Amino acid sequence: MALTKTDKIFWLRVGLGGVVGVLSDVLFWSDFESAVLFAIVVYLGSYYLVRRVWGKQFAANEVTKMYTAGVGSFTLLFIFLYIFLFTYGLHYLAL
Repeated sequence: MALTKTDKIFWLRVGLGGVVGVLSDVLFWSDFESAVLFAIVVYLGSYYLVRRVWGKQFAANEVTKMYTAGVGSFTLLFIFLYIFLFTYGLHYLAL
């Protein structure tokens, strides 16, 4: 079974949410505002990447799927990993 465009966008953003959650803990330990700003910038970057790669393949009535596919999973995975890693102290200062 082949993945559709929105499935690919969803899994791209889920993966980015995990990476951003871990990187935010490492880079912005105890500075949640900077971590959230970093996550927003990465999400906007993923939007421009998706628009460049798959943007022309979307019909006019499907354009909102390009914006919203995976936004909830990206956000929740980022917040979960940031809080989990911060709580357990798994960052570069603990090594």
